[in-house]
Amino acid sequence: MKATDWKIYDPLIKALVELFHPYVEVAIHDLDQGKVVAIYHNFSQRKIGDPSPLQELKVNTQEFPDYFSAYYKKNWDGRLLKCTSITIRNAKGKAVGLICFNVDVSHAQETHERLAAFLQIKADAKNPIDAFGSQCEDQALFFIQQYLEEKKLSQNHLNREQKCELVQHLYHKGIFNFKNAAPFLAQYLSISRASIYNYIKQLGEA
Repeated sequence: MKATDWKIYDPLIKALVELFHPYVEVAIHDLDQGKVVAIYHNFSQRKIGDPSPLQELKVNTQEFPDYFSAYYKKNWDGRLLKCTSITIRNAKGKAVGLICFNVDVSHAQETHERLAAFLQIKADAKNPIDAFGSQCEDQALFFIQQYLEEKKLSQNHLNREQKCELVQHLYHKGIFNFKNAAPFLAQYLSISRASIYNYIKQLGEA
């Protein structure tokens, strides 16, 4: 590979290395020589002239795609690297080199593992409100019946204002802590969910 084949990319590589400093290393590989010919922000401790580990790509050099999908590998010190390679071609379209990006993602991996440990719950764990959601209807019916008896009202003859007061009464009783309370009461009282939410909203405006 001629130097002119890859030197054109030098400003771009330097800009990316500076932009993502200190997490990115870039190595230029000469496919004809099978050697490293340049390294930017060297944290892999390789040297110019070292043999290129092209076998890790598992593809014949002349079958190289324009770029390789990202893959992981370990650095010499155990840090996890996320890598990709871009194929350099000469004027005839022959693959003559690689621009290899190695990104240190070890810090992100540690953060991910800590978050995963923090967010982990038992596989069979359930939201208690969902787990005991079947009690919603029983509790709602109990409070409705109690309310109607105290007010000497009939559920089948409630007007709009009375339904509003009943919904607000149930809100204070905590019925709406159950996620299925609104659809159940909307059906039971023959009103829309929007009406129920509007009745509750009025409590904050009072």
